[in-house]
Amino acid sequence: MKKKTWIVLILGIFCSFAVYAQSSWSDWVTQLRVEAIGDGVKPELFDQVFSAIPGPSLRVLKFNNTQPERRITFWEYRSTRADKLRIEMGRQGMKKYRSLLDGISKTYGVDSAFILALWGFETSYGHFMGSFSVPQSLASLAFNSDRASFFRHELLQSLHILQEGQISLNNFKGEWAGASGHPQFLPSSWYKYAVDYDRDGKKDIWNSLPDGLASIANYLAKSGWQLGQPWAVEVTLPDDFDSNLLGKKIVKPVSEWLSLGIKTNRKLPSEQLPASIIQLHEGPALMVFNNFKVLQKWNDSNYYVSTVGYLADQIS
Repeated sequence: MKKKTWIVLILGIFCSFAVYAQSSWSDWVTQLRVEAIGDGVKPELFDQVFSAIPGPSLRVLKFNNTQPERRITFWEYRSTRADKLRIEMGRQGMKKYRSLLDGISKTYGVDSAFILALWGFETSYGHFMGSFSVPQSLASLAFNSDRASFFRHELLQSLHILQEGQISLNNFKGEWAGASGHPQFLPSSWYKYAVDYDRDGKKDIWNSLPDGLASIANYLAKSGWQLGQPWAVEVTLPDDFDSNLLGKKIVKPVSEWLSLGIKTNRKLPSEQLPASIIQLHEGPALMVFNNFKVLQKWNDSNYYVSTVGYLADQIS
């Protein structure tokens, strides 16, 4: 077959696929519109939102389909996410927002350093909250991802946030998977945990720092945070330690772990605290407590929680 014929054939296949994809998107949006209106979304709002979304975002789908090429060690992970700059920014933030953080901590019973650490980890203290359109990101993932039903629900929730006038469509920006604002909440988390701390009538996690930080605290409080309790301590395991005892499902009082030969790097407030032992990949062994598990409700990664805890310790 001649080269020109091949080119024509390839272009034909591409154009056919593009037409099919656009048709599929149009059909999907039509079906979604019926569902959204049935869920209480005004037709004019739906049409306004989707008039600005001609199709799924290829950037979002690419991010969603990109998998890490290798598993990095805990030390590699922590060094890039809780570096000296982020720690110093956190310490400066603690000084700058001391009064606000103290008030939020008292109201919700959550340690200030952890509110600040989560804010710093998620958005670099409000400097990087994302530039993706939240409705388009969620629509793209609801249209084509292995968690389509999850993102479809989040998309409908985002439409209700817009309809309530909590934020304008042009300003509803976030990271590629649809989380947004100072706490990087998905829409369903906004409904569960966002608060109007500054009492201006809106739960504005995007533009109001008091609302954003208080919403982080409210999330932790509702998840079972215990004020003043440790999140984890680094431990040294004895040479004969039974590896079957590793993992968060195995819970024993601190005193029982110590009787097995485990040594901690600092004194704990009580040897009766329930704790588990985990081993990070090419990293330290940790004795973890209730607040570690609370942080995992925010993000289930041991790396994430251990780094946020480390950042909070360094800030405080």
